[in-house]
Amino acid sequence: MSERDGVARLTRIAPAGTDRDPMAATRHLGGSRSNSTAPRTRSLDAATSAVRHAIELPSGVAQLTPRSAAVERAARELRQVMGRFATGVTVVTTEHRGQVHGMTANAFLSVSLRPPLVLVSLGRSRMSELLPRAGRYGISVLASDQEHFAAHFAGRSISPIAPEFEHRDGLPLLSGALAHVGCRIVDVHSAGDHVLWIGEVSHMHHRDGDPLLFYGGRFGGLAAAGEGDGG
Repeated sequence: MSERDGVARLTRIAPAGTDRDPMAATRHLGGSRSNSTAPRTRSLDAATSAVRHAIELPSGVAQLTPRSAAVERAARELRQVMGRFATGVTVVTTEHRGQVHGMTANAFLSVSLRPPLVLVSLGRSRMSELLPRAGRYGISVLASDQEHFAAHFAGRSISPIAPEFEHRDGLPLLSGALAHVGCRIVDVHSAGDHVLWIGEVSHMHHRDGDPLLFYGGRFGGLAAAGEGDGG
């Protein structure tokens, strides 16, 4: 795509605390509901400062406003292409002022074994506003029978079963998940319309079972993913 497909324009950013995309909003339940040998990571304070500056402080950013539908067509095609990459499904959780917040995400991966680092990629959302304040997040890898929680924390529907959380190392983690990972945020990178949150693992747990998968825009188990047409 050439530079002539669009023009640069200053687009105002919504203030912190405003959810621009209801599908990306988190659900919360409060109460009831430089030396050469050092790791190449920034401190939590530095990461938090950088993220707050990037997300909360600027009044605008230069964005490419397309003159045609080329950008949107490319985005749709990329979504379809990446939909052929089957992934697991996680719920990202954090706690702020006594309330548990959760968000469904499938852009989660291991970054390093030594030190133990993981990464979750999030678009503009309530969770992205909370993480600089909390400084930590938990990852719950969903089992095949937890699809209702995936939809719940994606803002698609209310789960018929109220989610329950167990606290490990001070972090809320969804009960019944196949795996739990608790992290301290050590680095943050802005990447296009997403932010990459790198966490150093402080807690791990797993059990045997069948995973919930996301393939072709749909949730399903191992058999369903193999049979889906991704339409």
